[in-house]
Amino acid sequence: MSRARDGKSKYCVIGKSLPHTLSPEIHMAFGREVYDVCEFADTQELHAFVESREYAGYNVTIPYKRDIMPMLDEVSEEAAAIGAVNTVVTEGGRLVGYNTDVEGMRYALSAAGIDLSEKNVLILGSGGTCQTAKYVCGISGAASVNMVSRSGIINYDNCYNLTDVQVVINTTPVGMMPHAYEVPIDLCRFEKLEGVFDCVYNPFETLLVKTARKLGVKAANGLLMLVEQARLAHNLYQRANGLAECDESMTLNVAARVENARRNVVLVGMAGSGKSVIGKRLAKAMGREFVDTDCEIEKSEGMSIPDIFAEHGEEYFRAAERNAVESACTRLGLVIATGGGAVLDERNAFFMKANGVCVLIYRNPEELATKGRPLSSDIDKAKRLYEQRKPIYEAVADITVFNNSDIDNAVEKILNEIE
Repeated sequence: MSRARDGKSKYCVIGKSLPHTLSPEIHMAFGREVYDVCEFADTQELHAFVESREYAGYNVTIPYKRDIMPMLDEVSEEAAAIGAVNTVVTEGGRLVGYNTDVEGMRYALSAAGIDLSEKNVLILGSGGTCQTAKYVCGISGAASVNMVSRSGIINYDNCYNLTDVQVVINTTPVGMMPHAYEVPIDLCRFEKLEGVFDCVYNPFETLLVKTARKLGVKAANGLLMLVEQARLAHNLYQRANGLAECDESMTLNVAARVENARRNVVLVGMAGSGKSVIGKRLAKAMGREFVDTDCEIEKSEGMSIPDIFAEHGEEYFRAAERNAVESACTRLGLVIATGGGAVLDERNAFFMKANGVCVLIYRNPEELATKGRPLSSDIDKAKRLYEQRKPIYEAVADITVFNNSDIDNAVEKILNEIE
């Protein structure tokens, strides 16, 4: 049995490039004390790793789920049928490959209330996750399953001819951060649509999921699938060592913990409402990094915002603001203060909410700071501007906090609301 220096068995996730993997966080939430990240440039490095038997078990991700199979001593019947292994466990000195993605996907679909039984399913993509989705459809009794790929018989141009599609499963990376403002398909063209499952989990609300929900369709992202397959992998490791396993009831709890820890807190509201001051204190209280998008714009442009307006105009500023908002909101676990007019841009609003909780900082217009504010340089302008923006602020906000100059009180209220 492979063990770390402290005598505990070693576990990890393996793949080619894993800079943003959530696996260590998830597995440690299930009680794993030692869990590493191992990256391999090619199958030669992968083979050397497998042969070393340094780890007692590991999770396998893109692009090695198929490549690793012939390197193992045994592969489960389910993994062989799918043609992919995502979990490897040392059992009696032999390396055994499993696939926990199947049950992970079934769990996530069930949690979202999406039933595949007797349904016409459209699977987007042609990779390994597509095969998992196809297998799930088979064991769930789907009435029909069609797969869409760019060069397939059914492609992204003619798939709309399938007028009886009831469930769409996206297994492509389209819509994943940092290219989150994209969708792989136009859901509006499927009149019988009942459910959408997007295997992407960053952002937490993909544009595909957001669109489905606007259409009144049941929809979910891939986070619960990720967490449930990790729980099942964890239990395989535990079972091999004769240790206690984690109950299914932990999956929702761990998913919520991961999401809450990673969700940004995004402050919106009028210029001069106190977003930056509150944001800095909130970030300190939460132990998070603070980002002010206006400050980021000034850094990148090398001049103050009033000077940007004076020299280049508002349209130029809004383009720079769009870049700053997207750059900040693509990251996770931040406290972000945005400019007063940032929410007016629909794209900005999407990125703010995709991975964040939006907090409206409200302050009486008469009390707004106006110095250095190009669009609200006096109280009368600020009042008129606020009345114009009020419906948009309220539509974007998940939480509203009044700032009456008691900054500590405002911070406490935000913390309470988030919890």
